Amino acid sequence: MTVIIPAYNASDYISETIQSIVNQTYANLEIIVVDDGSTDDTKEIVTSFRSKVKYIYQENSGSCASPRNTGLRHARGEYVTFFDADDVMMKDKIQSQVADLNKNSNAVISISNYWNFTETERFNDHFSSCSILQKKIIGHDNETFQLNSKECRRILLEENFAIASSPLFRTSVVKAIGGFDEALKACEDFHLIYRVAMQAPIIINPNTGFYRRLHDTNMSSDNERMLKYLIQSRDSLNKKESIPELRHRLQTRVREYKRALQSCLLRKGDTKSYLQLYFETFPPGSWREAKHDLKNIITIFLTKIGLRV
Repeated sequence: MTVIIPAYNASDYISETIQSIVNQTYANLEIIVVDDGSTDDTKEIVTSFRSKVKYIYQENSGSCASPRNTGLRHARGEYVTFFDADDVMMKDKIQSQVADLNKNSNAVISISNYWNFTETERFNDHFSSCSILQKKIIGHDNETFQLNSKECRRILLEENFAIASSPLFRTSVVKAIGGFDEALKACEDFHLIYRVAMQAPIIINPNTGFYRRLHDTNMSSDNERMLKYLIQSRDSLNKKESIPELRHRLQTRVREYKRALQSCLLRKGDTKSYLQLYFETFPPGSWREAKHDLKNIITIFLTKIGLRV
């Protein structure tokens, strides 16, 4: 069993992260940290764990996909999980998810629940915010259960219930589909999970597997960047998806994200980029979209005549 941790200037939290993995109840672990060009003392902290952790350094790639793929190339375990360098793993996460896949030989992923937290606050568990998934969890008496491939993808497109640290994969399956798409500088985790879910059923494990740390340097806090890669990742999946219903949903999502990005670009005063993107979603397909366009046009007009900055 292999745990891969991509790290970039992770010295504030990575010691706690690694220790939470070392403390796992599942003993047969290979822990790989791929340092993506850190300039702080990440290396010194990681190597202080000595033989418990394998340290790999590479030049900075500007994303999580590249260091995760580097770790994947070195992975020797039958199963693999990718864990962020600021998250904290519950002591039985790996044992529980390995058991899921051992009991379900036809499944390719086990996905665990998690909690977001900050230094001062802990939020509700993530699965409780996913209404479709939550109904299924309740229907299975909060026990681990299987979702077929199509149903998993359908739910993922409505409510993204998994992030990078959630899944435990069969290593052979992840390697067979080429690992993470390195063209994606964000949303690469959703893209991989969806592609793996296209192969076979998945396991939903309602138990809390880890705590996800929220702070100012989280990549997901950059709204414009996230929207651009939401568009790119869903457009890429649309080209791979064979089921018409899911293709239509992916196309709808791309259109929604493009319209959200239009508003984002206008707020930062980038009218040129807004107009280029606007014609990709013209004409409006509903009254709601027409109102969205009208609001943005009024914003441009008021800005031009100096009534709005």
